[in-house]
Amino acid sequence: MNLARWPETLVLCAAAACAQGTPKEADWPAAGVLLAPATRPGDFLDRQRIVANYKGRAAAFDAVLQKKGNELTLVGLTPFGSRAFVIRQVGTVLAFESFVPQTLPFPPSYIVVDVERVFFPWTDAPPPTDGERRFSRDAEAVAERWEGGKLRRRTFAFAEGHPPGEIVIDYDGGMETGGAPPPHVSFDNGQYGYHLDITTLTHQPL
Repeated sequence: MNLARWPETLVLCAAAACAQGTPKEADWPAAGVLLAPATRPGDFLDRQRIVANYKGRAAAFDAVLQKKGNELTLVGLTPFGSRAFVIRQVGTVLAFESFVPQTLPFPPSYIVVDVERVFFPWTDAPPPTDGERRFSRDAEAVAERWEGGKLRRRTFAFAEGHPPGEIVIDYDGGMETGGAPPPHVSFDNGQYGYHLDITTLTHQPL
């Protein structure tokens, strides 16, 4: 990676956008539902490696994700291991702090929503041991496939089709509710055209 371009790379990976500057509502009209951190049982500290692909570009960065009670903290790291940005969520209120001169081209809530789509439960109903289930959450239709008590795939689509397309998340080896994340998660956003590969390097229950 060209270190001179690492801030642009970080932005690309964090939310699959290449341009820098003021958020454009027309480009990112719908972030999705923001869940309270307490929705997910258990506390943890994860170190992750994220590789993003968007419009033919690929880039990678490391991040630290911590959940404690009703607080979620995401720290994006520079190639030197220092902080690039910090997003802190308490309940459904977000605070964003940047340590680099570049700005995100979208609201930080987009990053948090993607994290919660992957690692949080989206309904209080107990999942099936094996099989599929479908339900709605606000304006989104959610579908899940479970095998052996583990979540193997989850999809999201806006019920009214705006924006069109699906978000498809695949869990290598599956993930138990409130359990450790799988080593690798594939996240394909068909609404905005980006793909993320999320590798959990370390998982520490708190």
